[in-house]
Amino acid sequence: MKRLLFTISVLLILNGLNYNGKACTTFCIDNKCDLVFGRNYDWSAGFGHVTVNKRNIKKTALIQPPEKPIEWVSKYGSLTFNQGGREFPNGGINETGLVIEIMWLVETKYPEIDGRYGLEELQWIQYQLDNSSSVNDVLKSDSLVRVSAKSKFPIHFFVCDKYGNKATIEYLDGGMVVHTGPTLPISVLANDNYKKSIEYLETKVDLGDKDTVSFTSGSLERFTNAASMIGNYNNTQDIIDYSFDILDSVSQKKTQWSIVYDIKEMTVYYKTKNNPERKNINITELDFSCGTPSLFVNIDSDMVNQKIEFKRDSYQENRALIDSVWNKLKFLQSIPEGFKEALARYPETTKCNE
Repeated sequence: MKRLLFTISVLLILNGLNYNGKACTTFCIDNKCDLVFGRNYDWSAGFGHVTVNKRNIKKTALIQPPEKPIEWVSKYGSLTFNQGGREFPNGGINETGLVIEIMWLVETKYPEIDGRYGLEELQWIQYQLDNSSSVNDVLKSDSLVRVSAKSKFPIHFFVCDKYGNKATIEYLDGGMVVHTGPTLPISVLANDNYKKSIEYLETKVDLGDKDTVSFTSGSLERFTNAASMIGNYNNTQDIIDYSFDILDSVSQKKTQWSIVYDIKEMTVYYKTKNNPERKNINITELDFSCGTPSLFVNIDSDMVNQKIEFKRDSYQENRALIDSVWNKLKFLQSIPEGFKEALARYPETTKCNE
């Protein structure tokens, strides 16, 4: 199994770099009244689970040698959006208000193996939501854990916490590159590195200009458009509606999910290509105690009586999700059965620590 995981990771990297379906956009609006984080997920597969992850769960990382697997117990519960199965999210928010989301970045080069623990890129997200309550916590964890060079996809991360701290995290030339505080003048990230995006923005638009940029096709254009709309926001507009307006303005043909995290109100709003009805989940109403069953809902499901109806998760549901996504993406269809089975069975290796 360990040799299989290594071989599959190499295949996914080689095929994924040539996969044309990797446009995403994220942003944050932070003012005296509001703190929201928006994201478009642009991909060929729209299947997904909205997953409730419990606190006090003991876990061991799913990672192949020569990486050493780290063990931890989740401090915080979280709500995540998953395509790779439970414990391998595309992004989400934890009960402290920390949000992490990903975007494709083809120039990504993860660190080589060293004395730190390595985590597969999606499990790194869950690790941070399990253990971090602030952007500073995430950044400090780099002394202990890193995204493994054996990770499958080249991505970068946008992070925001309830205090309004924000950071972009990129892995360039084998090292972590962070923009935060004064080095993060615009709270937007797409599919170019942050430095290049800012340089492009400065050549295209005056940040005081009230005219929204009218092009959205490329990563740099989407970055510029989102930045312009954030600059044009005023407090007379509903922040959630306006956030979805931004996401609509940078949407692509393959935009599958549009998500808005209202961090101050601890509420997540989302809609999908298959079901454009806007849904919402209040994080404070979720039961994160590990003695209760693991829960999920299909991302395309309707609300019932203004509530999301979660159901109990299982190996069968987890495996069905993985199969649905992988069967949709041609470059994943040749991956051996054993790898999908390892992902689907992974939650069975975790246990309540109470």
